[in-house]
Amino acid sequence: MATNRKKGLRKLPVFIGVLIALAAVIVGAKTFLKTRKPATPPYVAPSVPVPTDSVSQSLAAFQGKVVILDFWATWCGPCRMEIPGFVSLQNKYRDQGLEIVGASLDPVTGAGRPEAVAPFMKQLGINYTVFLVNNGQAMQGYEIREGIPTTYIIDRRGKIVSRHVGYKPESVFENEIKALL
Repeated sequence: MATNRKKGLRKLPVFIGVLIALAAVIVGAKTFLKTRKPATPPYVAPSVPVPTDSVSQSLAAFQGKVVILDFWATWCGPCRMEIPGFVSLQNKYRDQGLEIVGASLDPVTGAGRPEAVAPFMKQLGINYTVFLVNNGQAMQGYEIREGIPTTYIIDRRGKIVSRHVGYKPESVFENEIKALL
């Protein structure tokens, strides 16, 4: 009987070692799962414009981000010239908190056709959200009487930092947003 007891005592350190190792694996796994970032799918901008009756209210979805808000139309030559720069900036700075938002004025301008916006977005590879402005009241708080494109830079608190009328190269916007990101 004493021999069986000695064998059991010899197995005890091995059993305790296995328990300690198992506990370490469990703690390590929990720590790993807590600290790793969940996989997030790449952001996909809507491939069709989002109708809006209020640009300001629609921008609430981007609170806490730096926003470049661009009022444009498919028929506007200078607008077409700016869009590739916005696509590039969105690619470069999205992960740092930049959101570019286009506000298509096609429905409210006599020259525009709302149904042309989605194919236009695809043709130019627009990778950011585009609002389809349904009426003049939707632009309340934003001045565009001087012409389009009219582009606003909005900081993370939602404050308008600057306004640009007419075509501006990508570098103008990039220099402004770097200080805000």
